[in-house]
Amino acid sequence: MALNNPGSRQPLGLWWLLPLGLAVAGWMLLSGGLRGFGYTMAATLMVAAMVRLIVPVRWAGGLRVRSRVADVTILLVLASATTILTASLVIR
Repeated sequence: MALNNPGSRQPLGLWWLLPLGLAVAGWMLLSGGLRGFGYTMAATLMVAAMVRLIVPVRWAGGLRVRSRVADVTILLVLASATTILTASLVIR
């Protein structure tokens, strides 16, 4: 598919899981739950990694950026870092 062709269409597939999960995380943050925000964001990244790992390439859509191994590794590292940072928060 050519990028300069206005008639070309790139299906986003299951990419909508990311903004949906991040919207839920944002709602948790606005409702006063900083830990809930962090854990929801980490869970969203984890789900995105599992979707990228398991579903066929044609369904991955916008989650497919690099190779499958690279995408899954990056998403899992981000999910792990978010979980560790959220667990280490000192909230008074």
